[in-house]
Amino acid sequence: MTKGKNKSIGRVCAAVLIFVTITPILVMLLSSYVNTYSLLVQRNDASKTGAVNTAISTRKELTKQASDALDGIAKQKAFKEKFDLKAIKESIRSAEDSNKIIEGAIFSEKNGDFVANSNKLTSNFDPTVRPWFKGAITKNGATFFSKPFLTATAKTNQYTTSVSKVIKNKYGQVGVLSFNVSYSIVQSGIENTKVGRTGNVMLVSDDGIVVASKNKKLIGKNIKKTALFKAVVGSSKTKGSVLPKGQSKIQEAYFDKGDSNQTFAVAQTKASELNLELGALVRNSIVISLIMVVAVIVISIMTTKIIKQVFRDLKDYFEKAGNGELEIIDNKKLNNAKLFRATKSMIKPDESGNEIQILSASFNKMVNSISELIVKIQQEGDNVAQKSDTLFTLAQQTETATEEVSKTITGIAEVTSVQAQETGKSVEQVKGLSKVVQELRGNVTEMTQKSTEASDLNSESIKAAGNVDSNWNQELARMKKLNHAMNEMNEDVKNIDKIISVINGISQQTNLLALNASIEAASAGEAGKGFSVVASEIRKLSEQTKESTNEIEKIIGMITEQSAEMAQQTNESLAGGEKQSALIKEAIDSSRQVFNKNKDVAKKIEDVETASKSIEEIQTRVLSNLESISASTEENAAGTEEVSANSEEVLATMEEFTGNVAELQNSSKKLKTNLAEKFKIIK
Repeated sequence: MTKGKNKSIGRVCAAVLIFVTITPILVMLLSSYVNTYSLLVQRNDASKTGAVNTAISTRKELTKQASDALDGIAKQKAFKEKFDLKAIKESIRSAEDSNKIIEGAIFSEKNGDFVANSNKLTSNFDPTVRPWFKGAITKNGATFFSKPFLTATAKTNQYTTSVSKVIKNKYGQVGVLSFNVSYSIVQSGIENTKVGRTGNVMLVSDDGIVVASKNKKLIGKNIKKTALFKAVVGSSKTKGSVLPKGQSKIQEAYFDKGDSNQTFAVAQTKASELNLELGALVRNSIVISLIMVVAVIVISIMTTKIIKQVFRDLKDYFEKAGNGELEIIDNKKLNNAKLFRATKSMIKPDESGNEIQILSASFNKMVNSISELIVKIQQEGDNVAQKSDTLFTLAQQTETATEEVSKTITGIAEVTSVQAQETGKSVEQVKGLSKVVQELRGNVTEMTQKSTEASDLNSESIKAAGNVDSNWNQELARMKKLNHAMNEMNEDVKNIDKIISVINGISQQTNLLALNASIEAASAGEAGKGFSVVASEIRKLSEQTKESTNEIEKIIGMITEQSAEMAQQTNESLAGGEKQSALIKEAIDSSRQVFNKNKDVAKKIEDVETASKSIEEIQTRVLSNLESISASTEENAAGTEEVSANSEEVLATMEEFTGNVAELQNSSKKLKTNLAEKFKIIK
């Protein structure tokens, strides 16, 4: 018989295994990409906030120093007495020499008389029309800061602001004291501030002029028409984040207008800020994916080979059983077979082992049960064959005796003179025939009893096979419960992933807090070095926590893969169990066929018993006829004809009886050779 090409589930198993394994990897890599992107955005936002805070704090410090310097000058004696411009000039010169932030100090009375350290003022210079003078008068005793501007004495692309204040002495005289303050201190602080990799922080006036910038090329530029300036000015908040129109999320800017309406600080990164980090992440993700794919393919191939070996070996045992060779799965034969160690371990019969081991153990139980049943059937078949041979011999003997009776009757018809003598002999012969028939009937009765016992045994075998089928269905139910429990375990593993995500979130927040602390420490200068060390240690601890959670995620991924493989194997075991159930049903059907054959044999035996009863009836009539012949020789001719007719009927009946017995003998031989002996029990 030519076998068709086998349809293996190996490819399907490998494809499913690869899909189930690669899908979580892709999800994990995508999640890593999203989380990394979010983390980088948060990091950049934190650096923007730190840079803006540094710029604002530096500006506030500059403002405070200028106000303190202005108040310090105003407290000098020259401003308490009647205004002496020479003395005042000496005071402001001395103050400017001793304080580096003071530039171009000037004092002007209300009438326009003034003194200044600068010698570059024009002869027609009128201080009363200058913004610093008007602003101070408007403030009426409070410190006034003018808008940033470029001065003739200032360095190239360096902005300054005028700080001024009204001074009144006890004589009622009023004047305005003012000097210029350079934004170089703010510029120095901004230059040392890091804003991401491509970011910039600026101090911008309310009319759009860049006063100070990390990117020095922007100092002095007017950005009033830019989307960034419009977004900041258009915001109703004092500080916060804004996204300029037409720009990406990474270009979101952070600003702080502070307590001054003259300038505000803003920080922003370029659109290419994350290209380097995300590019490296994508490359690493691709490499990791390729490595994992190769590893999964190798594992899938090995797993598929093992599964094929397992089912091929089990298939051989089931095929042998289907061909009548009942062989149990023996551990010694498995150890000597050319199989993988894992395959041998999986097939090894064990009632408390895995699903395939339980399947092997159940197969052995089934083989042992069927072997016992076959042995009993073979034994009963031998008994039926022996009884059939005995019955056939008796039938032949009966047929021979019937022929002799017929010959005797014919002789009586030919030789009427010796009829009386031969009649006595015929009576004796018929009586002997009666004993033979009674013995035949006893044998038939015994065969009927044996046939009934064989039918009962066959019925018990069918019930035992039914119990095997029921127990096997219970095993399948337990396997389904195990599969359900494994699916619940996968759900528990997913809950662990949620906990790890929470830990990752805490680690990220800790890292951000440490980063903010580092920025604050950097702003504090020398006084913040100790705090900077603590912040660095916290950030390291956060990174270690992140690494630990990554390791846990990998372990959880491995557990998920293994549990998915176990679930797949359980499903395959269920499929194999269903095939075995089908084979058990086939065995039950075969037993029922044997039971039906036994019924046929019993029917034939009943026919033989009926025939034997007919023989007894015929015997009675023959005896009656012979007695009639002895009583009346005158009716000898008529009696002889009647006996002759009866003998022919008996002969025909015996021929039919012999034919039935021969058919019974053939049936018993067929039961022995074609059915019972078809099964071979391999020890």
